[in-house]
Amino acid sequence: MKPFILKRILYAFLILFLVSILIFLLGRAGDPLEKAALSTRMGMADSEVVDALKVQFGLDRPLHVQYYLWISNFIRGDWGKSLFYREDVREMFINRLPITLELFAGFVFWSAIIGFPFGFIAALKRNSWIDASLTTGAVIGISIPVFWQAIVMIYLFAVAVHIFPPSGYVPFSEDPWKNLLSIAMPSFILGTHSAGIISRYVRSSLLEVLGQDYIRTAFAKGLRAKAVLLRHAFKPSLIPVVTVIGLEWGYMLAGAFIVEYMFAIPGLGRMCMNAIFAGDFPIIQATLILVAGNIILVNFVVDLLYGFLDPRVRVQ
Repeated sequence: MKPFILKRILYAFLILFLVSILIFLLGRAGDPLEKAALSTRMGMADSEVVDALKVQFGLDRPLHVQYYLWISNFIRGDWGKSLFYREDVREMFINRLPITLELFAGFVFWSAIIGFPFGFIAALKRNSWIDASLTTGAVIGISIPVFWQAIVMIYLFAVAVHIFPPSGYVPFSEDPWKNLLSIAMPSFILGTHSAGIISRYVRSSLLEVLGQDYIRTAFAKGLRAKAVLLRHAFKPSLIPVVTVIGLEWGYMLAGAFIVEYMFAIPGLGRMCMNAIFAGDFPIIQATLILVAGNIILVNFVVDLLYGFLDPRVRVQ
């Protein structure tokens, strides 16, 4: 198991290194200060100010020197200063991270509480009206775009029926109930898409496992259906589900950014969207490298879980 883990760690660092180079080159495409210089808020109409900022960010040096300075400073915790907000980028991330993590906690809750039970029930009730209904619901959840679902739910549950606030965020420390109301609908929108995917894969994977010879043997020996499902079928059926969750993680992050912006949630997603519109490349670069690192970390965990669930993978 140790060689398997070590190999995956090396792969993860190699991919992160290559991705950091790509992010750096994309951030330096053209003049990264050109769009930001058009912002009247920054007061950068004077070319001398722009030249001074180029010196400050090291944009007047060769590319390889710029990359070394950027990545070494980033590793030490110096992520630069925002051109638009005029704040330390690292502090901005730290202040907004708990809000985004709360949104993701709600998203994981909805996707798990909907996806896994619906998938199991659909597999156990195969070819019944229950299976057809749950499968149809899963396909609808996968097919509906996040932004369209957000618009419809805002109209239905915030405008037509005043159950949830249409936008905004209330900290938990300020008002726990309003905090749950403000985060419930955005997290549910994110959760329905992944719940549909999880439900579909749980159903198909469980049906495939239930068709194996050792499962039929377990039933023939007189074991209860509950014992067969939990002891013999549950673990093998999770292998494709874990894999698809890792593959879908990037889409989920992109959806979280859109949802935060639409619901005016002051998390990392909304900050990054504002930075894109303002051409604030220090925030954009930091966001991209952290998102890439997050995706690589999740897929690394998926590899470890895959090796745990299927011991044959460890020898590869």
